[in-house]
This record gives sequence, structure tokens and C-alpha cells, in this order.
Amino acid sequence: MKVRKSSVRLAAFDLDGTVLEHDSSWVAIHRKFGTEHVGAASLRLYTEGKIGYREFMRRDIASWPKGVTRDEIAEILAGYKIRREAPRVFDELGERGIETALVTSGIDILAKEVAEKLGIDHWVANGLKFDRNGVLMSEGVGRVDPKRKDLAYARFLSKIGVPPKETIAVGDTIYDLAFLKSAGKGFMLAHTTRVPDPEIIHIDKLSEIFDHI
Repeated sequence: MKVRKSSVRLAAFDLDGTVLEHDSSWVAIHRKFGTEHVGAASLRLYTEGKIGYREFMRRDIASWPKGVTRDEIAEILAGYKIRREAPRVFDELGERGIETALVTSGIDILAKEVAEKLGIDHWVANGLKFDRNGVLMSEGVGRVDPKRKDLAYARFLSKIGVPPKETIAVGDTIYDLAFLKSAGKGFMLAHTTRVPDPEIIHIDKLSEIFDHI
């Protein structure tokens, strides 16, 4: 089968709710430890601009039990579910010679595993720190501020030498808007949000990106 070539060089995707069916990896950990109320309170403060994202992360981590290990975190995050059509979409992107990336404010342990499973070329995510014994430390690694995913995306594209106009971005919430609008074309999965913005293309499933590239 002859694969149609595209002017798009890279396709970037949000992770939670986009490539994966479930919500935030941070929420998954809160749910396990019964600290969802802490995460919700911090999210409210962050959304209102009363705390920055690094403080948001610090509060999340501080609410979890002391002595939690990397293996325990990995086990919690192992319950993820990849969106059914995602493998086929990434396979076709590869066949078209389009590089792929994850840009997520989720946790790097999960982003790395999903990227390896789906053959995704790059990933950018926030991280957790562990000591030499694998025990969780109090400060996270802030690489992707949810409100400014476009900045993390711009740094990443600059590093690999790809102009934003030659990329597409796919997300599913209002936190992805700046990220989506910074790419040549931005796509939003309509299962959660419809934004009245002419720059955003709403899709009902991931494979619909191929109607536009």
C-alpha cells in the first residue's frame, strides 16, 4: 500500500485522556492513597493563580505516605489503559515518516513506559525524585506546567530542530489549548471539551487527524 506523504514532520500528543483513556496520573496516585481532597484543593489554588505549578507538585507529593518507593508508584501507574485506536494511529504516523512525541504534565515513569510500548519517538513529562534506595523525595521535577504546555513544547521543538508550523498537537482539555495553538494544527478530542475557537479542530477519535494532514 502506498502511504501518502505529509508536510507534517512531528505529531505531539497529550497523554492522560488523549493517548490513555483515564484521567491524570497524579490523580491515580491520590486515589490509591486516599488523598484526592488534597489534590483537588491544590488544583483549585493553582487554577486561581494562588500557587505555582512547582508548589502544586510539592503539595501533592507531601500528602502521600512517607517512605513510598519508586516500585510502588510504578505499580499504581501500571493500571493505565491505552485508547483502543492509539496503536494503529502511531503505526500510521510512523509509516508516513512523521515523528511522534508525548507532551504531558503527568509523570515521567508512565510517559516513558507508554512511549516505549507504542513506539513513540520522544516524550516530555514532569518527574518524581527518588533517593539511592528508591524512596520518594519531597520535590518533583517540573518540566511541563499544565497552563503553559506550549513553553515546554517550544523548548522541545527547539532542541530537536523542528519548526512549530511543521507539527500538529493533540489534546483533550482546556489546559492543552496553548499547546494546541502553538502547533501548525491543533486537535482537541471532543469527549470532554468543545472550545469555540476557529484555530482548534475538534475530533471524536484520534484517527480523524489523518483527515487534516
